[in-house]
Amino acid sequence: MTSNDIVIFAPRTPDSGRLLLAGRVAHCFSDYRGFRESGLKPAAFIVRSTDPAATGEWLRQIRRDPDHAARLAFVEGSVGEADAPVGDGPLPATVPELLERIDASVARAQAMRDKDDDRSPAALLLEYLWLRPGATLEPRADWRHPRLHHYPLLDVLERGDTDPQGWLQQLERDGLLTRGELRARQRECDFCGSAHLSFIDVCPSCRSIDIDQHAALHCFTCGLIAPEDRFTRGGGRCCPKCGTHLRHIGSDYDRPLETTSCRSCEHVFVEGEVVARCAVCDHSMAPTALRLHKLWSWRLSSRGCLVAQGRNPAQSPALFDAQHYASREHFSHSLDWLLKIGRSQGGTRLALLGLRLGNAVTLAEQLGAGRASQLVDAFAERLRELLIESDLATRLDAETLCLLLPGADRDRLAQLHEAVGQLQQRAVQPEGIGPSWQLAKVMATTADGTNAASLLEALEQQWQRPARARAA
Repeated sequence: MTSNDIVIFAPRTPDSGRLLLAGRVAHCFSDYRGFRESGLKPAAFIVRSTDPAATGEWLRQIRRDPDHAARLAFVEGSVGEADAPVGDGPLPATVPELLERIDASVARAQAMRDKDDDRSPAALLLEYLWLRPGATLEPRADWRHPRLHHYPLLDVLERGDTDPQGWLQQLERDGLLTRGELRARQRECDFCGSAHLSFIDVCPSCRSIDIDQHAALHCFTCGLIAPEDRFTRGGGRCCPKCGTHLRHIGSDYDRPLETTSCRSCEHVFVEGEVVARCAVCDHSMAPTALRLHKLWSWRLSSRGCLVAQGRNPAQSPALFDAQHYASREHFSHSLDWLLKIGRSQGGTRLALLGLRLGNAVTLAEQLGAGRASQLVDAFAERLRELLIESDLATRLDAETLCLLLPGADRDRLAQLHEAVGQLQQRAVQPEGIGPSWQLAKVMATTADGTNAASLLEALEQQWQRPARARAA
């Protein structure tokens, strides 16, 4: 349980290791390991250091510790510009101000008595915002960060390999965060998400970067357009292609709009083709292929406040998404309900058809994450159009679809299998690659005594068999 004590991190600590601060016991440590070994659960931290690097390291250690990541952390001394957003600002100037901040946080922490032990980054973000009334999550521009604009708090809370932007968007979809002000808009690489891009002109014919502005001539006799120096012969002008002497502009030749030439293939053109090149992954793409990323400030929604306290949400999430796919919870509940109804009526037949994207990594590498996601969404939309009113579909995750087909027989499954193959063929891109779906099916009767969880597990086992076979 959280105490009213304070922990101070400083290069030098008093001999006793503790002192009184604002009427509270303050425990002093010179390293984070010593604090963890103490087992203390303070109400707030104070970092005292004139070394910005040391201050930043202590702040990051606090935020990466799931047991203390949401606690107040004030700075008394120097902190780098990049690390400042991770803390709670300078130490309040007066004792009453410090106590007011700590007491407000402690009071809100007591409201989380019913909260479960979920210490995931998303749960810690909700707790962090709840403990700071009126707090907002703000993006920050940093040229050293691959994405240029980022959320420092998200980066430091994330302890795995997932993209913090992903679970930030999920919190918005769940209605736990609400948007504030739009802070920035930026274009990002469709392959790695980096915003470090360079834009260069290339030859539209061979895509060489070796292009130059020049003065060009257009021969009326044969139509040749080429740099002016190719027409120069002796003291006059002569077409290098047809040999016509060019004496009078307007009758023998003119100056065309094409004023750029390629040294590699000698193609002449008006303007080069603009290509965006990522400085991180070195992929090149058209500017229209760049993904648009909007960066907002975020704050807790009313539902997010309840979830942060461990209470039941006041509103239920949507049962269906924009493509009429059911949420996983609604899908599982409907499947269990159908099984119960069938058992009460003596048993009915149903089928589950699962589709998992088998080449997600390859798609993203060759087409970019944006185009790959669009292909999957388009496939899901076309597949939904093939279902009848009694069927139910869900997206178990971004790469897995599941269909509930009451009363379906093997002929119906064969028809869907053929339709999936046709959709895959239509989705093949000019690069010669398209989504490849791995199908799994389960035939069941409601008299079997099974449930939704066991049927979904049976699908999962079918997907894992080919993976184990390839590994062997």
